[in-house]
Amino acid sequence: MADILMIPNEHFSYRVLSFTEFIEQYTTQYQALSEGEMPKARLFELTLPWLIATEQFMLPENSQVLVHCLYQKSEGQQPVLSIAWPLVHSTINNKSKWSQPQIRSLSSFYSAVTEPIFFITPDKQALQQLFSYIKHDHQWHSMQLGAFDEGIFSQALLEYFPYQRVFAKTDNIYQQGLTDYASYYQQRPSQLRNTIKRRQKKLTKAQQYRIEIITEVSNFASAFSAYKVIYQQSWKGDEFSFDFIEQVCLAALQENKLRFGLLFVDDEPAAAQLWFVQTSYNDSGQVQATASIFKLAYAPKYQMYSVGSILSLALSEHVISQDKVTSIEFGMGSEPYKQDWLAGKRTRQSYLIFNQHSIYGKLAIIRHLLLPWLIKPFKRKSK
Repeated sequence: MADILMIPNEHFSYRVLSFTEFIEQYTTQYQALSEGEMPKARLFELTLPWLIATEQFMLPENSQVLVHCLYQKSEGQQPVLSIAWPLVHSTINNKSKWSQPQIRSLSSFYSAVTEPIFFITPDKQALQQLFSYIKHDHQWHSMQLGAFDEGIFSQALLEYFPYQRVFAKTDNIYQQGLTDYASYYQQRPSQLRNTIKRRQKKLTKAQQYRIEIITEVSNFASAFSAYKVIYQQSWKGDEFSFDFIEQVCLAALQENKLRFGLLFVDDEPAAAQLWFVQTSYNDSGQVQATASIFKLAYAPKYQMYSVGSILSLALSEHVISQDKVTSIEFGMGSEPYKQDWLAGKRTRQSYLIFNQHSIYGKLAIIRHLLLPWLIKPFKRKSK
């Protein structure tokens, strides 16, 4: 497979910033821009506050974040930042004298999707020019990138890098085109609607319950304490990093992007959910708002009342009726219950890319690409 060569383009320039340098530049230069000129991430987990928390709490040892910046140049004007891609550079040391430099996306198991920060509408030529700079200006034997939505970014990546394979897939359950809560509710399966009605009636007769939707920083501390109690009681057990969860929630609250739902039974925390609301612009320049369901948990002692479903319904009504979202999505995972709440499903893919110009990259190509291709006919014959 031929390698794609990208000759330096006079319309672009490239610079690598440390993560600290990029944050300083972003907050001073780009926060001064008008609202229409600011980069608008599609989802909250693609925003800078999420990336900052990931860098702070989720990085492995012997790694650092470098921000790969592509600038567009115009005659007589200062270069303008077009794409900023924070990537984790790390080195794996084994028993041999060779070290294995790797590059991967600035993400973690809390991240359902990742992509660069776009200051312009994504363009395939610009993306592949950035890939070229990263590929030729840095030492690496493999890149672990994703998960990515289908679209121009994935297309540009697959066209540019000749030696790659999909190493992970995840489903994203979602629904678009939401207009009003009544329509959304009627689209839900009758079994779900009837179950919630019965359980809600049962709960009302047996206990007193209330629902709170936290949108203010002043109410966060006590709400987050309740969330931790519920989460640790739930089937999920202890959280890997409550610090990460707390930091991204506080950052979202400060921008009015968190919808923190709590259901109390007789003043005891029974269910908790964390949803993010993010406003962006589509390719036509129209405003669109998406609610992302991030965390769900309930106390097992109240499972008989379907407290989680009751809370989900209340939050759905809130984000559709008050926040005017046109889309809701579940992040990652294709558990059957999710398709009762949202009708669409798409696949997000992560890629492992190998460097054919490094020793370990060549060995990885043989192991992961060539050998499976060679033994595939023999596997067929043995069946």
